[in-house]
Amino acid sequence: MSYWVDPNVAEIIAGLPGVHAEVIKTAHRGAKILRHTINSETGAMAGSVFSEAMGSKDAFFGLSDPGALGYNYGHHNNRSDQYVVGSQVIAKTVGKM
Repeated sequence: MSYWVDPNVAEIIAGLPGVHAEVIKTAHRGAKILRHTINSETGAMAGSVFSEAMGSKDAFFGLSDPGALGYNYGHHNNRSDQYVVGSQVIAKTVGKM
C-alpha cells in the first residue's frame, strides 16, 4: 500500500489558522530556554539570544554573536594552542523543549 503526500504539506500546514502564532510562541520559548541554559553555563553571550518571525509562516531563535559557533561547538585557541570544548547549549536547549 502506498500513500501520496502533497510535497507542499509543510507549507499548507503552516498556513492554517493559529499555526504561525504557535510557531512564534515556540521560537520565543526556545530563546527563553537558550538564555537560561547559557546563564547556567557561563552567562557568556546570553545577551545575544534572539527570536524572530520570518515572513508569515516561520520563526526561529538563536545566538547573534559572531563567536556563537565556537562557543557552542568548541574551537582551537591559537594563542594558547589548545582546544576549547564547546558548551553545546543549542543541543541542551532543544533537549529541554
